[in-house]
Amino acid sequence: MRQEEQQLVQQILEGDQAAFRQLYDTHKKALIRACWYFLGNDSEVEDMVQETFIKALRNLPHFRFECALSTWLNHIAVNLCRDYLEKKRKTLPFSVDFFASRPSIEQKAAYPEETLKLLRDEMTQLEGRDKELLELREIKGWSYEAIANRLKMPVGSVTSGIFRARKKLIERVREKMPKDMEEATE
Repeated sequence: MRQEEQQLVQQILEGDQAAFRQLYDTHKKALIRACWYFLGNDSEVEDMVQETFIKALRNLPHFRFECALSTWLNHIAVNLCRDYLEKKRKTLPFSVDFFASRPSIEQKAAYPEETLKLLRDEMTQLEGRDKELLELREIKGWSYEAIANRLKMPVGSVTSGIFRARKKLIERVREKMPKDMEEATE
């Protein structure tokens, strides 16, 4: 196997597009699975798999065959996913979907900044499973599947638990919002 991989790498380095296609076709599905575990979003997974192959191509001349190509590619993909999630976590206190400009069809306006601050404050006050679910999903950006694996729960239970925790959080925020601010978000 090592000799076949060495030949494949050499062919790729010489510009053989068919060799690169073989590498891509051989490893794409495994990389999709690895990225999906971290991201759980089709478009993000697709982007991350492409980034993995781009980074691999840039670094292919330095590959030392100390491990299998599949291991090396997986390592690149996992690191890219972790870096992406960390960057996303640092730039947004919650997922983009959670604070969409129109969080629901019924809501006509975006949340005012005061409401978002109150929401963030209330988030820190949650306890138990609600806090754990929302932290993993909204702050760390984990996929529902990754949360289910981590907490040893069915995905359906994770989905409904997150829904209930969000609802509870929003109700707590509404109780503390001044009436004039509440009317602005309805």
